[in-house]
Amino acid sequence: MDGSDIDESFIPSPPSDLSDSSDTQQALPVPPRGRLDILDIPRPLRAVRYSMHNGRWAQTSNCAKGVKEPIPSSIRVLTWNIDFASRNPRKRLVGALTHIQEVFGCRTPSERPEPCCILLQEVSIAAFPLILTNEWVQRCFVVVPSSTDKWAYGATYGTVTLVARTVPVCGAFTIDFSNSRMHRNALFVDVKLAVPAPRHAPRLSDGIIKLRIANTHLESLPVGARARPGQLKIIAESLQEYDLYGGIVGGDMNAIGPSDLTLAEDVGLADAWQGVDDDERSYTWGYQPPSEFPPGRLDKILWVPQGGVDVEEPMRVGIGAKTAPGASCQWISDHYGLITNVHIVRKGR
Repeated sequence: MDGSDIDESFIPSPPSDLSDSSDTQQALPVPPRGRLDILDIPRPLRAVRYSMHNGRWAQTSNCAKGVKEPIPSSIRVLTWNIDFASRNPRKRLVGALTHIQEVFGCRTPSERPEPCCILLQEVSIAAFPLILTNEWVQRCFVVVPSSTDKWAYGATYGTVTLVARTVPVCGAFTIDFSNSRMHRNALFVDVKLAVPAPRHAPRLSDGIIKLRIANTHLESLPVGARARPGQLKIIAESLQEYDLYGGIVGGDMNAIGPSDLTLAEDVGLADAWQGVDDDERSYTWGYQPPSEFPPGRLDKILWVPQGGVDVEEPMRVGIGAKTAPGASCQWISDHYGLITNVHIVRKGR
């Protein structure tokens, strides 16, 4: 692949305000790309980082050369589908970022979170610029992708990943699913973490490894049941490449039918949730607001069990989360999010 997908440094155009002109979101044009978009192959991306000195976003090197210890041996991963379709997508995105900042215990935009990775799905194309103009994001994170034209052709909403600056990013790419009628994809970032050294060892770690984190939104509705197995298989294969120490994927898996119950196991992934599927404490959709359809565990965090990671059972976030109080107060999202801790372990310990 050549570098044609890579942007130069840029300054995003901020939105004029947070008001949405209508309840029906208008799709913005997405520049077309070539035939490579339909082949289920990785399309390289660059993470971008904001320079407070220059007042602009610029590409990272994607190589993480010269990484100096100490670097973290664990990372928190949060995933949340923030609902592109309901009214006021920009106000709700601002509310989502504020809620996430609170989840990480950051009281001010300058307060940095612990090492973490935030996986967002259904980010509205109209709301995306608010991520790049958010002060907490500017000060504390690198962002992938840099713009909405990196989404699948025709997409009016998509996935966005934020990685704390304390976690070196050494690669990023996307795979647009060729079997998707809904412009769905998997967004990957590779990060450098440390293998913990044995107790009382004179060194800081047993080495620096590469962990791959995927962010996805699988095909929706019963009609998507045929597409979801192939989509998750593509993700699983990408998480099990030879040079990776481990792999994890979070997102909206749209697990709504019987065929979805064994989907993770079928492709070689383990579910971070340790309970049974019909335990309501794991349900992430169907409450905000109550739906005519039964609540369910649509959102999941999955991981490669043969790798060198331990993944804690996730907890739900975003329960009861609403936009600022007032007459127009509404649910931030119809989904709950999930958060977990991922720990690097020494293989064969």
